[in-house]
Amino acid sequence: MAIPMILVAGIAEERLDELKKYCQVTVGPKHAGADWYQDHIQGYDGLLAANIKVDKALIDAGKQLKIITSCGVGFDHIDVDYAASQGIVVSNCPVSVMQPTAEMAFTMLLGLTRKIHIYDSAMRFGKFLDTSQVQNQGQSPMGKTLGIFGMGRIGQTLAGYARAFGMSVLYHNRHRLSVDKEREIGASYVSFEDLLRKSDYLSLNAPATPETYHVIDQAALALMQPTAFLINTARGSLVDEAALLAALKEGQIAGAGLDVFENEPYCNPEFRKLDNVILTPHAGSATKEARRNVLKEATNNLVSFLVEGVPVNRVN
Repeated sequence: MAIPMILVAGIAEERLDELKKYCQVTVGPKHAGADWYQDHIQGYDGLLAANIKVDKALIDAGKQLKIITSCGVGFDHIDVDYAASQGIVVSNCPVSVMQPTAEMAFTMLLGLTRKIHIYDSAMRFGKFLDTSQVQNQGQSPMGKTLGIFGMGRIGQTLAGYARAFGMSVLYHNRHRLSVDKEREIGASYVSFEDLLRKSDYLSLNAPATPETYHVIDQAALALMQPTAFLINTARGSLVDEAALLAALKEGQIAGAGLDVFENEPYCNPEFRKLDNVILTPHAGSATKEARRNVLKEATNNLVSFLVEGVPVNRVN
């Protein structure tokens, strides 16, 4: 059997030792765009795509492609439907990012509710805030309600963290979970409108799809409580950023934790002017452990299919 040939985009070669045990691996230039991959993909069996847009043109150029795997849970940069129409498997890496992304969401929840970013900023400017004043006090998450939009692996992990802190958990999902699963994770299903109305903290954990595009818009924000916080560690496209900025400036909601943005790496500078926002650079899975594990998962996706003929983590 011929050794599978893999083209890799957006991952340093020194991190691919495990994949090299089973496949012939070529790593694209560090700053190469989709055009370079379109010119060089012919003859490769698999594409490991971390940071390039895999569209129809690129897929058509890869006439020998059998599998495309994302290096993470998200696959909105891949034209999944067109790949399927060409008989190409698309896979992702959902397990590796599950815990760290949930950790990031809950870290933002704690940071916002306990005003960590405000205290830190004040201290760095030499100001020791008087915490006997109500405006300088945070609040405890205990007894509050966490709403989760998108109850997949990450959402379910986040629900566990919330329950450990004495929070109630509501969720809305495209498909309702079984009663046994709801009981296991301690979460109650509600309509999307009730999720908005009843959540003290609303965490977005759904994938980027046409259905979730700008699901948090002006109308959705208007339903949220003025004391509520929005947390997005999913995809920037879920939020209408102009509407969110207006809501934050006008006090329509209390604050936001944003790890993802509509036009990354661009972040609207208006967010930086607000002291009720925490901003991080799409770092939900940015732990050393997660980055090692996601490459193991991606390697398993490719090797399992190309060597053993068994597709895993398939999304099409």
